[in-house]
Amino acid sequence: MPDAAPATRRGRWVLVALIVVPAIALIAVAASSALRSETIVVDVPPGTAERLAAGETVELLPRTLEVSVGDRLEVHNRDVVAHQVGPYDVAAGQSLAQTFTTPGTLEGLCTLHESGQVTIVVR
Repeated sequence: MPDAAPATRRGRWVLVALIVVPAIALIAVAASSALRSETIVVDVPPGTAERLAAGETVELLPRTLEVSVGDRLEVHNRDVVAHQVGPYDVAAGQSLAQTFTTPGTLEGLCTLHESGQVTIVVR
């Protein structure tokens, strides 16, 4: 009767390979995505609301912001009033950190420029 041990060992190696190889590939894809992600920082200086109310042009972010899944938006509000960036409210003296995890389009009010609207497109 032939020895079953080599076949059993071979089966274990195949099983290990079927588990380990996809896991390594998944980790590599996640690491690659993290390396390519960007952070968009918006610094809202004191007096921004006053300047906008006075009709000044304030360019803190574009009317349409295009980002990729994995990118991060940071808004640091140093103004004395709350500001809204699409669906996000940022209280006076506070910060927002939002990492985009799914593709889609977010639209809403924006108090950081004269159009009063922002569209965030997540690819």
